[in-house]
Amino acid sequence: MMKYPIQLGTIVSVLAGLVITSLLPTTFYARIGERRESIERRLFSSGGIVYRDDTIEENRRKGMPYAQYLEYLPSNTYVRIYFKTSDGRRPSSSELSDGRMSAGWDLHVVYVNGKSAIEVYKRSQGMTEQEFNRLMAIHAGGSFWKRLDKEDKAEVVSAFGFEMIRDDGLVRARKLGRDSVLFFEAEIDAELAEMKTSDLQEKAPASVNGF
Repeated sequence: MMKYPIQLGTIVSVLAGLVITSLLPTTFYARIGERRESIERRLFSSGGIVYRDDTIEENRRKGMPYAQYLEYLPSNTYVRIYFKTSDGRRPSSSELSDGRMSAGWDLHVVYVNGKSAIEVYKRSQGMTEQEFNRLMAIHAGGSFWKRLDKEDKAEVVSAFGFEMIRDDGLVRARKLGRDSVLFFEAEIDAELAEMKTSDLQEKAPASVNGF
């Protein structure tokens, strides 16, 4: 078992609850399985906001890994996208552009049955190693993280694909380039993969009919 810092190119397990220095505000985070009320109470008290402009929200969703799976989730599923400045102050409306993020964090949360099931943290100028480590520690949830090897990946059913799995098996994680990290429920991830495959199989005969 190796301690922080995390290097994605190595096989690591992350010790839960490890306290590290980070530029990420300690109040800016959610947890998979947490209710929206708790997430927003903590976030809003530390200067965070939720995007209200439809154009901004639509642009922020573009390219997000969860977007293609929303149709497969329960009818009570909804998405909230939050923003937090780098220095913790409350942003002004003039800072919120529909074309480009201001300096800080976007937090995408997909709520299923009122609880967080999928989360994406996106940093405006690239995430530091310390910030990534901090997020992994927050989401360890009293457990620790393990990195999947190639053999395990080949056997796991996953819609999003993942690099890290919590030791209790409940949460999975994947780094998205240099500026984002994705956390999601393992059960929902597997269900989405199966539903997507089934849907594609049903559509295949019609799509090739007439050849």
